[in-house]
Amino acid sequence: MKKKELQKFFNRLEELLEVNGCNGRDLTNAEIILEEMSIPKDEREEFLQNCRNSGGFCDCEIFLNSEEYLREIYNK
Repeated sequence: MKKKELQKFFNRLEELLEVNGCNGRDLTNAEIILEEMSIPKDEREEFLQNCRNSGGFCDCEIFLNSEEYLREIYNK
């Protein structure tokens, strides 16, 4: 994922969290966004694993725990 795509992801995640909220259990909104963006399955799985590795186990934790880490590794 490129830097521009990552920004698009965060913008869309913010929108979905405002509408759907976070269930505190999984990355449902993140998965929806990656699918909408047509990110290939292997890249989606890698991205979601990077979220989990940095403490993003639910959608809101991506912002709270993973955003800085993701911006560092996807700063291309």
